[in-house]
Amino acid sequence: MRRAVAALMLCGIVLAGCGKEDDMDLQERAEARAAEARTYVDDLAAHVGADPEVVQDELGDCVPGQQDSGIDLSYAVHVTVDDTAAERLRGEIADHFAAEGWEIKADPVDPAKDEVSVRFAKGPFTMGANISTTAGRAAVSGTGGCVR
Repeated sequence: MRRAVAALMLCGIVLAGCGKEDDMDLQERAEARAAEARTYVDDLAAHVGADPEVVQDELGDCVPGQQDSGIDLSYAVHVTVDDTAAERLRGEIADHFAAEGWEIKADPVDPAKDEVSVRFAKGPFTMGANISTTAGRAAVSGTGGCVR
C-alpha cells in the first residue's frame, strides 16, 4: 500500500512539473524565434537606411488577451533614408532577400503618396519596410510568427 501511495505521489509530482516545463519550453522557443526575427529585421533595416532606432520590441499573446494562444513578437525599427532608398528597396534590396529565399511582395506605388512598401516572408518570419520619401525615414518591422 505504501509503495502504491509513493508511486502515485511521484506521478503527481512529475505531472505537476510538466506544465511548468511546457510553459518554460514555450517561452524559450518564443525567445529563440524572436532573436532570429530581430536579426532578420535588423539586417533589412541596415540595407534600407542608417541610424537604427528600436521603437517596439515586445513579446505578447498571439491573440491579444488570450494567454493560451501562443507567443508572438512585435519588433519595429526606424531608420533614416537617402533619396535612393525607395528605388533600392524595390530593386537591389528586394533582389538580395529574394536570393536568400524570401518571398517578396512590393505594394503598388501610388503617385499621390510619398510612401513605398515592400513585404518579405520566409517560413514563419514576416517583415516589411515602409519608406516615407518626403520624411527621409523608414519603418522596418517584423515578427517570427506565433509560437505555440
